[in-house]
Amino acid sequence: MKKTWLAAALALMAGAASAQTLPPERVLRMVPNADLQTLDPINTTAGVVSSHAQMIYDQLFGRDAEQRPQPQMVGAWSVSADALTWRFTLRDGLAFHDGAAVTAEDVVASLRRWGARDPHGRQIIAITASLAAEPDGRTVVWQLRRPYALMLDALSKPAGNMPAIMPARIAAADPFTAIRDTIGSGPFIFVREEWVPGSTVVYRRNPNYVPRREPASGTAGGKVAHVDRVEWLNIANAQTSALALIQGELDYIESPGVDFLPLLQRRGMRIIRTNTLGAPGMIRMNHIHPPFNDPRARQALMQLVNQEEFLQAMFPDSSLYQVCHAFFVCGSPQETNAGVPAGLGSPAARERARALLRESGYDGSPIVIMDPTDNPFMHAATLVLAQQMQAVGFRTDVQATDFASMAGRRANRRPPAEGGWHIGLTFWNGLGASDPVGNVPMAASCDAAWPGWPCDAAHQALIDAFPYAASAEERKRILDELHASAYRLVPYVPFGQWYLPSAVSPRVSDVLAMPGIIIAWNIRKAAR
Repeated sequence: MKKTWLAAALALMAGAASAQTLPPERVLRMVPNADLQTLDPINTTAGVVSSHAQMIYDQLFGRDAEQRPQPQMVGAWSVSADALTWRFTLRDGLAFHDGAAVTAEDVVASLRRWGARDPHGRQIIAITASLAAEPDGRTVVWQLRRPYALMLDALSKPAGNMPAIMPARIAAADPFTAIRDTIGSGPFIFVREEWVPGSTVVYRRNPNYVPRREPASGTAGGKVAHVDRVEWLNIANAQTSALALIQGELDYIESPGVDFLPLLQRRGMRIIRTNTLGAPGMIRMNHIHPPFNDPRARQALMQLVNQEEFLQAMFPDSSLYQVCHAFFVCGSPQETNAGVPAGLGSPAARERARALLRESGYDGSPIVIMDPTDNPFMHAATLVLAQQMQAVGFRTDVQATDFASMAGRRANRRPPAEGGWHIGLTFWNGLGASDPVGNVPMAASCDAAWPGWPCDAAHQALIDAFPYAASAEERKRILDELHASAYRLVPYVPFGQWYLPSAVSPRVSDVLAMPGIIIAWNIRKAAR
């Protein structure tokens, strides 16, 4: 009876997919970690949109499994001796889904749109002397006024505001308005007529895609699609998706409920870790209203947080998490502990928190904490935070919401008593958080900063200086100074790092790993 109900539910969600006549091994059914609500990879940093963008778009450079930039759409490239002039020539065989050839003009328009939104892109555009297509239609010349050491890292970003290449007519759209036209040149084509927001997303293999000849690695190398159709099914209930995977009605769950991992393993499902950098948790404070407009109140919050208590409440298995006080992610090349106070979350640290709270002038007003109750582990973390805050003298007002509504409320700058907020918990893609420029919540650019609006010119100057370091030694010095500055400013409070694995059918093989996104090319699915 249960199997019949599950099969009926999946058939309903898949809509037109039930009418397909493809062999089962040519259809890949996946459950992403969130529903796809928007289609624009420039207009949002949502991870599910980055995964969508990787399906249908390509970019000049990809990232291999070691996070090294590698040519993707580019056939040849060069940089001048003074590092001011970059030349990129497109490789042969690039075409958009509508049959039009990809041109240098498309690249220029796409990069300008990306440069209006992405933190790296804005920095590069600010020092751009010219960005133009050569008469051959295949070569782009980008001239800078000063060297930018992270140019290839920026152009190969697999997530965040991804530098996706799209037709110039689409890229001409306002970068602050989401596009709906999904013509790309990537290995899959978005099937708009079967898109049901809240339920189903469908892609079909692009038969005209010409992959690179190198082996696939991360988002680099040959993007070979071994299936003809990919279906993303939005199944919010973790038990439903786990049972569907066991019964062969699904092939891949990006983030299965952690409580179901033992069951999935016992039933022969493969548990794999595709996100090697995990996800860092962030306690975000509103810097424009009391008490967190005073750095001493923010430092008090930092001192009182015991990460182990958070993580134990969130996850049943200690192998899924680690305590991490590194703002730029434990295990990343940018990991540093410069400026980290000793004993955070200890009894002594909580005494320091009480003292800092008194010094800040906190008047005992309730602290409005947004609680995303639809996310079980974030809800658990929120309740732990409220308990820890109360223990040092904060009064808390935990207000239930859902994750999507919390994201909308976050933009509200009104006082907390008038519909605003004091605190919201979130988490970030570890790859994005490990990048000092791409770590969006780290920015302290005042009204231009991510909601919470930290404001500190000296701190922001360190972020802005990072890409211009002349040597690895100078970059390390800036990184350490920035990290120590973050522990003084406290743009947010880290509360641990976790690694949620994916679960796949034993029929599925050759899954590629890349932090923060799911990749459908290269995956093979065996016949029953």
